Amino acid sequence: MNGLSQRIVDYIAELTPLYTFQFADGCDCALSLSDGTLMMPVDESSTAREEGWVAVLWQGDAQRRSEVPGPLLAYQAALRCAELHGIGRLPAEVAARRHLLLTRLGDICGDLLHIEAAVQF
Repeated sequence: MNGLSQRIVDYIAELTPLYTFQFADGCDCALSLSDGTLMMPVDESSTAREEGWVAVLWQGDAQRRSEVPGPLLAYQAALRCAELHGIGRLPAEVAARRHLLLTRLGDICGDLLHIEAAVQF
């Protein structure tokens, strides 16, 4: 499978050491190494516009499946990854890492302003 959903899942899987790649149900997925949650791409080939939805199997349990907006899920994963890599580092270094991760996510998903506005408080 390819498309926006798969690119988002691939992005999340690269956020080590929090996530890793896992092959499941015939597709490349992202596996949370902290709780076993599996993130799978959603086939959006029949839709006119890809929105990047991702299926989340909580703790890998197919009975506990949710579909969520992939850009929002990836945004939160990137923030957690930047925080983890920033332990013991200067705030400027953490901000630079966060910027790098979110810039790459923006290249994959497009404009992230709606997400950034939603998480500001």
